[in-house]
Amino acid sequence: MYANQVGVNFGKGMADPFVPALAIHLQATPAQLGWLQAFVNLFPTVMQVPWGKLSDFLGRRTPFLIVGGVLSFSMYFFMLGVMNAGQLIMLVALQMFIGSMMIPAWSALVGDMTTARNRGTIMGKFFAVSSVASLTATLLAGYIMPEGSGSVFSVYAIPFFLAGMSGIMGSIILMRIKEPKKRMYTSPRRIFAFSMRSFIFISDLTENIYFRNLVVLQSVFNLIMSLIWPLLYLTYIDVLGASLFDIAIMTVISTGAALFFQTKVGRLLDLIGPMPQILISRFTFISVPIVYALATEIWHIYILNAALGLATAMSNVAFFAYVLDVAPDEKKGEYFAVYNTMIGIATFVGSVVGGYLALFFLDFYGQNMVLALGAVYAISAFGRGACAMWFFKLKDPVEYPYTLRGLIRDWVMRQRGRVGV
Repeated sequence: MYANQVGVNFGKGMADPFVPALAIHLQATPAQLGWLQAFVNLFPTVMQVPWGKLSDFLGRRTPFLIVGGVLSFSMYFFMLGVMNAGQLIMLVALQMFIGSMMIPAWSALVGDMTTARNRGTIMGKFFAVSSVASLTATLLAGYIMPEGSGSVFSVYAIPFFLAGMSGIMGSIILMRIKEPKKRMYTSPRRIFAFSMRSFIFISDLTENIYFRNLVVLQSVFNLIMSLIWPLLYLTYIDVLGASLFDIAIMTVISTGAALFFQTKVGRLLDLIGPMPQILISRFTFISVPIVYALATEIWHIYILNAALGLATAMSNVAFFAYVLDVAPDEKKGEYFAVYNTMIGIATFVGSVVGGYLALFFLDFYGQNMVLALGAVYAISAFGRGACAMWFFKLKDPVEYPYTLRGLIRDWVMRQRGRVGV
């Protein structure tokens, strides 16, 4: 599993940070960037409910991870032949659609191999390994890609080819995992009918109030957050004049900062539970659109990405752990699929709306990119602040050994004792 995370995330780090830059290279409009980001948000999740339920039903995880990985990472090879932004968007959509089978299967596999006592620590280690692989690949890709207005193949060939090969090899290595076989008492026809009925997942939201509250709050917050996601690369390239290597540095700083805190917040989660970290992360992310609206130099974004490391690390493990806490053992894959699907739908809508909002404000402000993007950033900042307050309604379903306040009080008392000695 560690080898899989290295291979898959090295591949993603090689190519994913530069796909929006490739779209801009192909003269994509803000609306097209909105659709690109929308498909990235939606298609990894649109099939997660049936895939997650089918994975639970069959009791197998690795076939979904191997087949999905090989097919989705192959798409990087085809991206090198695109002629326009529309073709790139369709290839990315297909890649995300195929990859949807991997996400609930991986989450369920982690859940199968962990307990409530060690879940945060192990998730932190998985994230640490994958983050090192990803940021190393991104830095390498940014360094080896030539700057300029050459053809798509000449600029992106090496990193995209390496991305495809790394992801394929990382997926195939999971064949070494020997999962216990589950005897099947049904026919392929019944399995197909079962997976089709899996699109109807409203019962998961009505039967579990903790899960329903989480899904509603996260869906609204992520819709508001995603308004600005298609516009970030316009700020990088058109407003701040960033190069591909600058984009790589930004990604490395963001990932590296989260990595620095990841194992620490994982251990903290095992003590105090996910809720304190959920609240801290939601309020911290209000700062993102504010800084992007005011930034005039690329180093402003560098500082923001470094400062967001703690909140990002908390968000990475806290929501994952919360879903595992509220999900019945026999429905772990299904709950992750429902959660990710709802978030995907919300961010699909948000990204499309954000792209068209940017077009509207470009016309309104006479093609002034700074003012147009700033208006969308302002809307997102206000919405994030209002929605973050609602997360106080969310409650921990599991009792953890400490509270954040009690842990801080004990730490202060220990420090005072040391000073007294």
